[in-house]
Amino acid sequence: MAQENKKIAYYPGCSLNSTSVDFNVSIKKLLEVLSIEFDEIEDWNCCGTTPAHHTNEELSSVLSARNLLLAKKMGYDTILCPCVSCYNKLNHAAKMLNIPIDEMNPFDQEKKQQLLSDLKEMGFEVESKYNFKIYSILNYLFENRELIKQKYLEISEGKDYKRSLLLTKIIPACYYGCALLRPKESLKFDDIENPTAMEHLLKDVGILSKNFQFKTECCGAIMSLTHKDLVLKLSKDILDMALDCGANCLVVFCQLCQQNLDLRQSQINNFYKTNYKIPVLYLTQILGMALGLSEKEVMVDRLFVRPVI
Repeated sequence: MAQENKKIAYYPGCSLNSTSVDFNVSIKKLLEVLSIEFDEIEDWNCCGTTPAHHTNEELSSVLSARNLLLAKKMGYDTILCPCVSCYNKLNHAAKMLNIPIDEMNPFDQEKKQQLLSDLKEMGFEVESKYNFKIYSILNYLFENRELIKQKYLEISEGKDYKRSLLLTKIIPACYYGCALLRPKESLKFDDIENPTAMEHLLKDVGILSKNFQFKTECCGAIMSLTHKDLVLKLSKDILDMALDCGANCLVVFCQLCQQNLDLRQSQINNFYKTNYKIPVLYLTQILGMALGLSEKEVMVDRLFVRPVI
């Protein structure tokens, strides 16, 4: 279990400061309610995400490693990285830095030597071994599960607690997407085929989820830029299965999944002549409301498909 009140470095990534500001705000509000202190990495840069990785793996590694060493300068080895794409890139860089060079195969030794050389040129003092730990938002919340349960009991039993009407109406299906679960060696806290961390977290705050068969299917991700029709089809299948299992909303922790299923829902309706009106909420928004935050505080009003109470 994660240490209660232990400070952690926070890497928001590009989209959480722009198109997914509601995710960013709900995370920060939730951490504050849980009394978890965090420091945003000073002067952080883009992790390079998929385009940089496909263009130049060295560039992608350097961009991500720079963020890790900036956190190190601030005194942090543990970093919370909510964006799934950023998490994968920073986690890859952390593994490259953490493993001693003499334990690597010759190919990876060469890559690490180049990485350290690039970081030196950027003005960093490099070490032979690091101990970075990168957390996805789901992993971090699940490791703090007992803290969330205790806080919920403490707040909900208070005389001034008023449960959000929205939480009494939702029947969620938990959608994990495909990116966090691959590659399988990166996932240490849940089942790769049938993850249940979100279901457990929601149950701890009094919300039961439906058995959802499409929880790890791909929504199309960034193919919306090049193969929009495919993304609409994949996302439509997920919405169909959510309705089939009896859910009236989806719960996610990836801003790209949220965008494809929420923002593009009107596009799906136009393309397929359907009439979906399925809210797609972030896990952090629901947990925040369960712990006493208002819908406005966690920015539920920013959803394209807003819940009807």
